Amino acid sequence: MKAVVDTNVVAYFLLGTPEFVDEVRQFWREAAETLAPAIWEAELANVIWKAVRASVANRDEGLQRLRFASRLGIQSVPSKSLWEGALLRAVDAGMTVYDTLFVELAIREQLPLATFDSQVLSAFPHVAVRPAALVRK
Repeated sequence: MKAVVDTNVVAYFLLGTPEFVDEVRQFWREAAETLAPAIWEAELANVIWKAVRASVANRDEGLQRLRFASRLGIQSVPSKSLWEGALLRAVDAGMTVYDTLFVELAIREQLPLATFDSQVLSAFPHVAVRPAALVRK
């Protein structure tokens, strides 16, 4: 399966977030090729930082999770190549450009966007789906 992957799908996988962990594990077992706007790297580092500050992980565990994320094989697409379309989508949908960068990439590549973001799922149902929708039943 090939898909654009939202940062939340990566974060829930790395942190083992209980309500999502089974779904994201199945997604990553079946994901053959994943893409994301390059911003995912900074977003993920920030999520891990928050997890360390909240004592969900310690500093060394945070680094290990970032290193593991780098081995997931996510192809980072430069955000600058997406930002014009993302800005227009953000204005039209009333949401952040951070989120619409992922939508723009999915639309350009004609791929589904795996996400748990309810606002993105609602605003872009033609492209955004939960990871479970992409795995074999």
